[in-house]
Order: sequence, then structure tokens, then C-alpha cells
Amino acid sequence: MLRAGVARSTITPPIGMTMAGYAARDGVAEDKDGELSATALVLDDEKTRIAILAFDLLFIKEPMASTLREKIGKRIGVPKSNVLLNCSHTHCGPTSEGLQYDDDEQQDLQRQAYSARLLTEIPPLAALAAHRLRPARIGTGAGEARIGINRRERQADGYITLGENPEGPVDDEVGVLRIDDTGGRPIATVFTHGCHTVTMGPKCLRWSADYIGPARELIERTVGGLSLYLQANAGDINPITGIGTEEDNTNEKNRLGFTLGGEVLKVLSTVYTESTRGAPTVIGSLAKIPYYPRIPISKERDSTIAVKEEMLELPLHAFPKKEEADQILEKWELEVSSLVKSGASGSPMNVARHLRHWARILRERVASGQKAAVQIPIQAIRVGDLGVVAVPGETFSLQGKLVKRQSPFPHTLFMGYSNGCIAYIPTRDAYPAQGWSIEERYRVPDMIFQAYLLPTALAPDSGERVVNKSLELLRQLHP
Repeated sequence: MLRAGVARSTITPPIGMTMAGYAARDGVAEDKDGELSATALVLDDEKTRIAILAFDLLFIKEPMASTLREKIGKRIGVPKSNVLLNCSHTHCGPTSEGLQYDDDEQQDLQRQAYSARLLTEIPPLAALAAHRLRPARIGTGAGEARIGINRRERQADGYITLGENPEGPVDDEVGVLRIDDTGGRPIATVFTHGCHTVTMGPKCLRWSADYIGPARELIERTVGGLSLYLQANAGDINPITGIGTEEDNTNEKNRLGFTLGGEVLKVLSTVYTESTRGAPTVIGSLAKIPYYPRIPISKERDSTIAVKEEMLELPLHAFPKKEEADQILEKWELEVSSLVKSGASGSPMNVARHLRHWARILRERVASGQKAAVQIPIQAIRVGDLGVVAVPGETFSLQGKLVKRQSPFPHTLFMGYSNGCIAYIPTRDAYPAQGWSIEERYRVPDMIFQAYLLPTALAPDSGERVVNKSLELLRQLHP
């Protein structure tokens, strides 16, 4: 029989630490909008065990993602492939190692300390969830929340900017898992949806889970148990309220959170784990009115757990020649020096230092003669008639829709921001028609591969490769 256990801990960083998500943000965290948390769900079918962990973080980069998965796996007695890490992608979370290059020794020490804290505290959290394992049942459902809009707006000159594209693809689906004990009492709720967590904008200097916070609070206050939000495919989706432009955008945060949480509650009310609809029975009255009683489940549903994880190679655009790589690095070294002399700070300095670091990586890759490609893990999980795919990148909404539509499982969750985050993984049609230049500064984040420190951009068929590998693994897991 299936068993489930859940646990939560607070992972709010200290005040005074740099924040992640916006190059335009100037300053460090001065307060907190609420606590940031990590929630662990462990499922066990007496043969196979998995752990799913949801974090209020922008993302967790490699090699830390692999290290954390390994440590969690050892703590609960499973291989790394049986551990799924998903980040909500809140833009009001902390920077961690590999996310900020500000030449600030004290901030570097804080980032190192925060990374060490996660590596120390999260494995015991998963162990606590495993300790709480008890007989459980899972019910699945799906709803719809129209809280997002495609953000790739085409301008008159043909360039794409970060705006609103009402005609662009959006996946409004809200996937919901209801995990109850055998009496139908809630243990945990898992819900997934794809939309950037940016209602709290670059002027906000407070730690915040963004709209996920009020959504979780509404669900837990109403239903009970703990809830886990798993970010789906938000690479090309922003909230319909836009990116927050004020210091405090609580109003928009709450509106979106209540809309999402309310839809989850609506779906939960239709999912039964402890009973099924019985045959019609006639009430003994003059009218002989039939009704359909709910009867306890007599046979446990199939809750078999299985896992597949394989590495997928994604080609990169061709590397430049060594001379060109040297020139790019020299350009950004000079830019940083010039900004330092002028006393500049904030966005210009943040961007210049980050691009200088990227240029160093580019030159190293060119000089080493390494292949122009990256490897990413694609993880697929089966729990009964549910299929789950986790991808370490900012996937686009259309990729999620394609996988769910072609999946052999009746219920499928497809999520980015999981087990690391290599970069945006755009669809082929999102690539610049005139080609992707290593020098051009694009106006939309999913084209700025340097932000993720990739030496060059992912090849245009990368999204298709991810979709195909995901479907391949799901078909292998399907009974």
C-alpha cells in the first residue's frame, strides 16, 4: 500500500543579503514579506521510495543541485534519481553561489553560508517526512486559472520585448494531487501551474514567496495538511498583473494567490480518495426518489512507484574563435573598470560584472576545445496512473502542453525549474529570425543566455529534444 509523509522548514535568509531575480534591483533585503519555506513530500509503495521537495527559491544551480539530491537520497535510502527538487522561481529570494558576481567578499561569505545551510538542513527535513510515512491514497484532478499571459511581445521592428502577447500560447491548467490518509483526511496537497513569480518587483527589498504564499495559506487553512507548489513552465509567461513596479505589490500578489489557491480548492472538492460513487438506491417514499450513495473503496488503487532518469545532450551554437573570445572578455573587463572609476552601482554594474564572468567562462571553454554542448538530467516518475516529468530549465508553456497531450498517462505533470536550471529552453519559433548573435543585447530574458553563464546559446531544437526525451521516459514507465 502507498504511504506518504510530509514536513516543512523555514529557509528565510538573513536580512542584509543580496536578492535574486532582477538585474535592476539596487540594494539588499531589508525586511521580509513572509517566511520562505522548503516542504518535503516522501512517497513509498513498499518497494520504491521517492522524495519531492518544493522550495521558495529562484532556482538551485549545479553542482549544488546534484549534491543536495545525493545527500537527501543517502538520508532516506534512495538513489539521487529518486529525489525531485523544484523551485517556485520567486524573484524575491536570495542569491546563492553562482548567481551573483558583485566583488563583495562579505556577500560571498553570506552566499556560501546560505548554501551550506541548505545542504545541512534539507536532508534532515526529507528524513522527517520519511519518518512520518503512513498509509495514504492519492487522487488527481485538474482545473484552470487564468493568472498568466504570454510575455513575448513583438514590436514593429520585429524584435521581441518583455511585454504582453494575448495571442501567444499559455497553459492555464492547474494540476492537483490530493494525498489523504485512508480515512480521507488530508496529508498534503500538491499543485502545479506555470507563471513567473514576479508580482513583487525589483523595487521590493523584502523576502517573499510571491503569489505562492497566499495560495498555500488559503489551501492549508481551508483543507488542512501541508501544500507543495511545483512551478511548471513559466519561461514565456508573466502574471496578468505584470511585473510589480512599486515597493509593495501585495494587492496583486494576493489577488493572484487567491485565484490560484481558490481553483485548487475547487478541484480538491471533486476528488475523493476514500470512497466511490455507488449504484443508484431508491429512497423508500411515495416518489421513490433514487440517489447515489458514496461507498468506501474496497480495493486499493494501483499506486506503483517507478523512476527513470537519463542525461540528455543539448547542442550549443558554435563557439567563436579564440581571438573573438579574447576581444569579448577585454571589452567587459574595460567596461567594469570604467564603471568602477565612475563610481557607478546598481544595474549597470551588476550587468557588467556578470557579463565579465560569462566572458571568462566563454574564453575558458574555447581555449579548452570542449564540445559545444551541455548535458541535463530528464527525470520521469510514475505513481499509479500519474506521470511526472522534471526538467532543469525555464521551459515554455507549449512544451508542457505537448508533453501532457501526448503522455500515455491519464494525468501528467510536466515541470521546469527542477533539479537545477541550465537556462531558458525556448521553443524553436521563439528564436530570432535573423539568427542568435553572441554580441547582441536582446530585450527579452529568454534570449539572454549569458545570464545563465552558458558560453553560447542553446540550439533551436533544444525544446523539441526535451519534449521527445520526456515522452520517451513516460512511455517506458507506463505499465
